Amino acid sequence: MLHLPAMASHAELSTWIETREELLSSALLGGEGGMCAVFLSRDPRGDYLLRLCEGADDRWMTWREQRRLRSSFGRSYAEALANAALTRLERGGWQLEWLARAGPEALPALAA
Repeated sequence: MLHLPAMASHAELSTWIETREELLSSALLGGEGGMCAVFLSRDPRGDYLLRLCEGADDRWMTWREQRRLRSSFGRSYAEALANAALTRLERGGWQLEWLARAGPEALPALAA
């Protein structure tokens, strides 16, 4: 598993992921304690990765958690776990400030 840089801005971490993996979603949450981010991506082998980080602001964040998700369950499963992480953070007092998601992959055309 590729490990992200230990500390960087939200924008730098997003760019780092985009140059090595397919970034599926990125969320930035704010709260009294600063900011946190949730990234969901897919690596070249097809594995999904869920990463959480936090910091005083979006310019300097450190990694709290990085986990590999079971790719055999597919993208919907990975997105459900990312949504669950966001829900836990919101219940913990964080407020969603920004969210970006990549569109679903195009389905193959059916033969007529």
